Amino acid sequence: METNYLPNGMVKKNYRCSLFGHRYIETKKVNNHFSEFECKTCKVQVTNDVRGKKITLTSKLKDINETLFYLNLKKQFLSKFYFRKD
Repeated sequence: METNYLPNGMVKKNYRCSLFGHRYIETKKVNNHFSEFECKTCKVQVTNDVRGKKITLTSKLKDINETLFYLNLKKQFLSKFYFRKD
């Protein structure tokens, strides 16, 4: 008698993540505190919140991260070329 707890078609991408957890890859570094991540298996996108926990990436959060990214670029540009400390 063969005991098969998981049938052949049952182990799919979303089941693997629900059983074993997500495997996140950093896709975009917004600034020193915030990053965007994507799961390798189920392709769900998440980002960091203020406390450092991962939350799902909505369109509103994506816009906020994009604005933070461009503000960080502007800050780096200004500090590099205009406010040098020689």
